[in-house]
Amino acid sequence: MEFAARTRSTKTVLGAFFFAFAVVFGMVAVAVPTASAVAAPAAYEKCNAARVVYTSGVYYRMPARGTTTTCWLAYDRSYSNPAVNALQTHIKRCYIDTNRISWSGAFDVDGFFGNDTVSALKKVQAYEGLGQDGEYGPTARSAMHLRWSELSSGGGRGGCGDGGYFT
Repeated sequence: MEFAARTRSTKTVLGAFFFAFAVVFGMVAVAVPTASAVAAPAAYEKCNAARVVYTSGVYYRMPARGTTTTCWLAYDRSYSNPAVNALQTHIKRCYIDTNRISWSGAFDVDGFFGNDTVSALKKVQAYEGLGQDGEYGPTARSAMHLRWSELSSGGGRGGCGDGGYFT
């Protein structure tokens, strides 16, 4: 009887220990910020428009928020966003169509920041020497040079190149 009571007591203590461990582990998992939370500081609002920026005789179509192009995009299938459309157009024309990144199958320019956009953006980030989080923010924007452009003359021709040189 005494052995059974000790065994039951040991089981109770071990059960309580594992329960407490699970609770603590669960709290730690919730307390650790996700990559998205870290990548999107409060200063960067979500891009919600495409803005045309003119510089050095070239018009660039860029993801924007109001008048600023310092904004952020991440996975979001909730609605079609013109900023995502501008980003997808750039990725397709300047990275996929020019074979800067490998891509098999179709790449839809649909304005939804879904799995294909995340995957393609990670490949672009790797190509540009960045960490691959699949999110578009000021660092990705600067590294990508938003090479696709809409030229002011010539019927809206566009071009891609490195360091501001268009091909």
